[in-house]
Amino acid sequence: MNHDGHAEMAERFRQVIKEQFGTQIALAKAIGVKDGSYLTPYVTGRSMIGGILRKKLEGVGIDVDYIMTGRKEVLALGEEPAEQESLYEECARKINDIQGKLLELSASVHEVNQMIGRLKKSLK
Repeated sequence: MNHDGHAEMAERFRQVIKEQFGTQIALAKAIGVKDGSYLTPYVTGRSMIGGILRKKLEGVGIDVDYIMTGRKEVLALGEEPAEQESLYEECARKINDIQGKLLELSASVHEVNQMIGRLKKSLK
Protein backbone atom coordinates (compact mmCIF):
# COMPACT_ATOMS: atom_id res chain seq x y z
CA MET A 1 0.00 0.00 0.00
CA ASN A 2 2.85 2.38 0.85
CA HIS A 3 4.87 2.66 -2.37
CA ASP A 4 8.38 4.17 -2.59
CA GLY A 5 7.25 7.64 -3.72
CA HIS A 6 5.03 7.96 -0.66
CA ALA A 7 7.80 6.74 1.65
CA GLU A 8 10.30 9.25 0.25
CA MET A 9 7.74 12.06 0.46
CA ALA A 10 6.94 11.10 4.05
CA GLU A 11 10.66 11.08 4.95
CA ARG A 12 11.15 14.56 3.44
CA PHE A 13 8.05 15.82 5.24
CA ARG A 14 9.32 14.49 8.60
CA GLN A 15 12.70 16.14 7.98
CA VAL A 16 11.13 19.49 7.06
CA ILE A 17 8.91 19.37 10.16
CA LYS A 18 11.94 18.61 12.35
CA GLU A 19 14.05 21.40 10.79
CA GLN A 20 11.37 24.11 10.66
CA PHE A 21 9.05 23.33 13.59
CA GLY A 22 10.72 20.74 15.79
CA THR A 23 7.62 18.61 16.27
CA GLN A 24 4.42 17.55 14.50
CA ILE A 25 2.47 19.16 17.35
CA ALA A 26 4.19 22.52 16.78
CA LEU A 27 3.40 22.35 13.06
CA ALA A 28 -0.20 21.33 13.80
CA LYS A 29 -0.61 24.40 16.02
CA ALA A 30 1.02 26.64 13.38
CA ILE A 31 -1.42 25.51 10.67
CA GLY A 32 -4.42 25.61 13.00
CA VAL A 33 -5.37 21.94 13.21
CA LYS A 34 -6.53 20.20 16.39
CA ASP A 35 -3.46 18.08 17.09
CA GLY A 36 -0.40 16.39 15.64
CA SER A 37 -2.32 13.23 14.72
CA TYR A 38 -3.90 15.17 11.83
CA LEU A 39 -0.48 15.01 10.13
CA THR A 40 0.22 11.33 10.89
CA PRO A 41 -1.11 9.92 7.56
CA TYR A 42 1.20 12.31 5.69
CA VAL A 43 4.37 11.72 7.73
CA THR A 44 3.88 7.95 7.57
CA GLY A 45 3.30 7.92 3.81
CA ARG A 46 -0.28 6.61 4.01
CA SER A 47 -1.68 9.78 2.39
CA MET A 48 -0.54 12.33 -0.19
CA ILE A 49 -0.70 16.04 0.65
CA GLY A 50 -3.83 17.49 -0.95
CA GLY A 51 -4.86 21.04 -1.83
CA ILE A 52 -6.18 22.14 1.56
CA LEU A 53 -3.17 20.90 3.54
CA ARG A 54 -0.83 22.25 0.84
CA LYS A 55 -2.23 25.79 1.29
CA LYS A 56 -1.87 25.52 5.08
CA LEU A 57 1.71 24.28 4.84
CA GLU A 58 2.74 26.90 2.29
CA GLY A 59 1.11 29.51 4.54
CA VAL A 60 3.67 28.71 7.26
CA GLY A 61 6.63 28.66 4.87
CA ILE A 62 6.94 24.99 4.00
CA ASP A 63 8.17 24.15 0.48
CA VAL A 64 5.52 21.56 -0.46
CA ASP A 65 7.01 21.05 -3.94
CA TYR A 66 10.23 19.88 -2.26
CA ILE A 67 8.29 17.43 -0.06
CA MET A 68 6.40 16.08 -3.08
CA THR A 69 9.26 15.94 -5.61
CA GLY A 70 12.53 16.15 -3.70
CA ARG A 71 13.56 19.19 -5.76
CA LYS A 72 14.29 22.39 -3.86
CA GLU A 73 13.74 25.89 -5.18
CA VAL A 74 17.44 26.72 -5.35
CA LEU A 75 17.42 30.42 -6.14
CA ALA A 76 15.12 32.87 -4.40
CA LEU A 77 13.47 35.41 -6.71
CA GLY A 78 15.58 34.32 -9.67
CA GLU A 79 18.78 35.71 -8.21
CA GLU A 80 22.12 34.26 -9.20
CA PRO A 81 24.23 32.63 -6.45
CA ALA A 82 26.74 35.51 -6.66
CA GLU A 83 23.89 38.00 -6.09
CA GLN A 84 22.67 35.99 -3.12
CA GLU A 85 26.20 35.90 -1.68
CA SER A 86 26.65 39.67 -2.00
CA LEU A 87 23.19 40.22 -0.51
CA TYR A 88 24.17 37.98 2.41
CA GLU A 89 27.43 39.89 2.88
CA GLU A 90 25.59 43.22 2.77
CA CYS A 91 23.16 41.99 5.44
CA ALA A 92 26.05 40.80 7.61
CA ARG A 93 27.76 44.21 7.25
CA LYS A 94 24.58 46.05 8.18
CA ILE A 95 24.11 43.83 11.25
CA ASN A 96 27.68 44.54 12.32
CA ASP A 97 27.10 48.28 11.83
CA ILE A 98 23.93 48.13 13.93
CA GLN A 99 25.71 46.16 16.66
CA GLY A 100 28.50 48.76 16.73
CA LYS A 101 25.99 51.60 17.00
CA LEU A 102 24.15 49.75 19.78
CA LEU A 103 27.41 49.40 21.72
CA GLU A 104 28.08 53.13 21.29
CA LEU A 105 24.54 53.98 22.41
CA SER A 106 24.85 51.67 25.39
CA ALA A 107 28.12 53.34 26.41
CA SER A 108 26.51 56.77 26.03
CA VAL A 109 23.53 55.77 28.15
CA HIS A 110 25.90 54.44 30.82
CA GLU A 111 27.85 57.72 30.73
CA VAL A 112 24.67 59.79 31.10
CA ASN A 113 23.53 57.61 34.01
CA GLN A 114 26.87 58.20 35.75
CA MET A 115 26.54 61.99 35.25
CA ILE A 116 22.99 61.89 36.67
CA GLY A 117 24.29 59.95 39.66
CA ARG A 118 26.98 62.61 40.26
CA LEU A 119 24.39 65.39 39.91
CA LYS A 120 22.11 63.70 42.46
CA LYS A 121 24.99 63.38 44.92
CA SER A 122 25.98 67.02 44.49
CA LEU A 123 22.36 68.19 45.08
CA LYS A 124 22.04 66.31 48.42
